[in-house]
Amino acid sequence: MKTLLLDSSEKNLSVGIAVDGKIVGKTEYDAWQKQSEFMVKEIKDLLVSNGIEPTSLDAVVSSKGPGSYTGIRIALTIAKTISFALQIPLYLASSLEVLRCGNERSVVLMNARSKRSYFAVYEGKKVIEEDSIRENAEVLAYLSAHPECKVCGDLGYLGLESAPFDRFSNLLDCLDEAHLCEEPLGAKPVYLKDDYDQGKFKTIVRKSMPSDVPAIMELEKSFAHPYTEKQILYELTENPVAHLYSATVDGVVVGFLDFYITFDSSSIVQIVVKEEFRNKGIGNMLLGQMLKDLASQADPVSFITLEVRKSNENAQRFYKKHKFEAVTVKKAYYEDGEDAIYMVRSL
Repeated sequence: MKTLLLDSSEKNLSVGIAVDGKIVGKTEYDAWQKQSEFMVKEIKDLLVSNGIEPTSLDAVVSSKGPGSYTGIRIALTIAKTISFALQIPLYLASSLEVLRCGNERSVVLMNARSKRSYFAVYEGKKVIEEDSIRENAEVLAYLSAHPECKVCGDLGYLGLESAPFDRFSNLLDCLDEAHLCEEPLGAKPVYLKDDYDQGKFKTIVRKSMPSDVPAIMELEKSFAHPYTEKQILYELTENPVAHLYSATVDGVVVGFLDFYITFDSSSIVQIVVKEEFRNKGIGNMLLGQMLKDLASQADPVSFITLEVRKSNENAQRFYKKHKFEAVTVKKAYYEDGEDAIYMVRSL
């Protein structure tokens, strides 16, 4: 039985070949942010050097996450493609599971950024502590309380040295019923969603893209008079003074900001956050990105303006917290006749 073994969930590019349960070839090196450029070639080279025709593969094993948002998808997408093309089974392993120290009880860690770690505890195939995200201080406290455990992974970010582990043997060990993916084309990366209720999640604020529009339209439903899709697309692709930013969690748009820059002033058109993510700092991040943009303008921006419904007291409190002052009331400003509070922040 010929098995292809793949992992790109962290900085390493890892490709292995096993024949009848024995590793016969492997390639592994640091290829941070370049796995997508090299992995297919490394697979081909490894098959050729071991005299194995691609069509003779019987199975493929891949890590599925957690780990690097982009890295996870590289190995998994290639594995899915091979599984579909050759009609061979796909087996999926936790990216932490493949770093365990054989059958010994192992605390397995990966850098999750923002002073956090991807964390799990395995004893062979037995899961002692499920994959999760933990604060680094909590991880170090766990290690102190469990000195009997081996500690495995890329641990330089914690100033620790990893116990030896065999990634390829661990991947091969996942060639069993428990790891078999029943629908390979439907296999999805595991990004290990954080604890949203406790505010423990990583938010990325970036420029909005056309692919964000469906999610933005869902957010628009929270407004009494939402923008149409045509209006959003105009703001995003045609309006020369408009700037749109999306806030994402696990790749999903959970908030966005639309603002204009005209000469020495800026105006907030709208800012909205998905209901279950409100009061968790996402609005602060969107506004913070706007302020960074304004500070980087070649022509200084002197002030920011906005209108907010007189009835929207929560929004007014948010803006006042960010140094906006109510200047006047615009009577019957909105289509339904409601007044608007005109607010200004001086920069």
